[in-house]
Amino acid sequence: MSAESCDVVIVGAGVAGMSAAALLAKDFGQSVVVLEQAPFIGGRTFTVVGKGNRVVIDGIEMDAHEFQKALGYARIILGKCTPDIETIFEKGLLDGLTFEGGGHGLFWGDKSRVQCVLNHIGEHIHMPLNKGFGFVKWNGEGRPGSFFQVKKGKPYEWMSPEGYRKTVEQLHAMATLSRDELAGLMNISLQHWLEQRDLHPEAYDYIKVLAASQTVQAEPAMTPAADFLGYMAIAREIGMNLVSGSVATVGGQGPIAIPLKMEEVLRTHGGDVRRNNPVREVLIEGGRVTGVVCEGEGGRRTINADRVVCTIPSRHMFKVLPRQAFPPDWVSRLETEYWGAGIMTGWGVFKRSIWRDVGIEPSSFIFMPGIIREGYIGAVDMVMTEVTAWGDGRAGRGPDGKHDFVFSTALTDREMRDPAKVDRVIETCEAWGRAAFPSWDEDMEFMIWTPAPEGYGFWRPVGTERPDVKSPFLDGLYLAGDQYGRRLWGGGVDGAALSAVLCVDAMMGSRLEEQIFPSYHRGIPEVSARSALHRR
Repeated sequence: MSAESCDVVIVGAGVAGMSAAALLAKDFGQSVVVLEQAPFIGGRTFTVVGKGNRVVIDGIEMDAHEFQKALGYARIILGKCTPDIETIFEKGLLDGLTFEGGGHGLFWGDKSRVQCVLNHIGEHIHMPLNKGFGFVKWNGEGRPGSFFQVKKGKPYEWMSPEGYRKTVEQLHAMATLSRDELAGLMNISLQHWLEQRDLHPEAYDYIKVLAASQTVQAEPAMTPAADFLGYMAIAREIGMNLVSGSVATVGGQGPIAIPLKMEEVLRTHGGDVRRNNPVREVLIEGGRVTGVVCEGEGGRRTINADRVVCTIPSRHMFKVLPRQAFPPDWVSRLETEYWGAGIMTGWGVFKRSIWRDVGIEPSSFIFMPGIIREGYIGAVDMVMTEVTAWGDGRAGRGPDGKHDFVFSTALTDREMRDPAKVDRVIETCEAWGRAAFPSWDEDMEFMIWTPAPEGYGFWRPVGTERPDVKSPFLDGLYLAGDQYGRRLWGGGVDGAALSAVLCVDAMMGSRLEEQIFPSYHRGIPEVSARSALHRR
């Protein structure tokens, strides 16, 4: 078995892995090798662009069968397709369109954490924003509902005057939370925080759907309070909201453009990314990491390194890390108590923009809460939009004359893997679409549903801490990803960017966090994190 050496091996080429790799190579001159098991990089930023009767990801062209296989690398399930996926490909219906498996919403766009990292390494990716906020009041199955376009500074018309007043009070309370206060809320549930405030029912329902859209967690009792409240607390400082625009996309290649841009920086500074190179084992000797065994075209090989960054999600990390090197109760907790925050997305393309038919601007971020209220861990709340209309219609997500329609909801990983629960959500949404838009079937060219059981990562049980970026069990082992870091709050691409910076700082003894991020994007204060550990 052949061998080579480098300073740092990074396992996984998602946003966290590529952020850490680019920073280590550019800022510290480290020799870095990134190993990715898939034939493409990006992890959960999985995005393809239609090209005739095929799709392209990371330079690889795929037919329908290869596309379905590729979804598995990002742990995405191909659900109901209308027409079937083979017909969609054969007719070239995806040509020129950008498709995101699992669905992505990049909070804060050009002011996001990941954009801060890109700016630091000398790169920039424009992220077009939504503009406008819509609301659909669910009036029961088989009914179109009531539609509202929210106007800046005006009452929410679907609420009573008292409900609106109480909602505004709570939004203000969330917006004025300090970082120290947020840190103190890290180990309680959002449900507990809401109950303490004796919320008006309309305020509760509204804040709950806000939380589900930002943390991909439908049940407040399972949501660590600070992971949601952090987003609400920084909105004023960052100067963005749903009405003006605060959720972004990436045109052209889609979100996969982010790790691809980071790869360019890494290679410029002597690093390497190796696709189709799964890690089989992290090597350990005398309580410290010594390298990895990976497998590529030339067979198995050893890469010697005294530092390894593992970005594999917590419940899967022991596929490469030896269990016996960690406390048994810690291993058991990660594998049995952590749960997947899943994103279920329905993505359709229509011949015309249909939202104006019901008085809503197509570029709006649109809530439709409570479409199903029994049989699931929490109520099923739907978020909808037309991403092709973002960025004032210049989002770069498809050819002129093509208009997408996106459904997105939060379910747990177990619910995502229950065909009956998945089918019920799909049937409810599509029946509503036909009731709300009489020309639905005539205007729709296709619809693809993609449950992603781990779309927003594995979340810790409320009251426990995330695994830290520096392992306390093995010297030289580091973790990075959207749910790694004792001081991390948030998740998704935003969380992955912060985790990567925290990881690099822990490894190099640096203070990049302060250099890269404004104060509101940084991790929770260390003193509060220590007290939280003591409380546990």
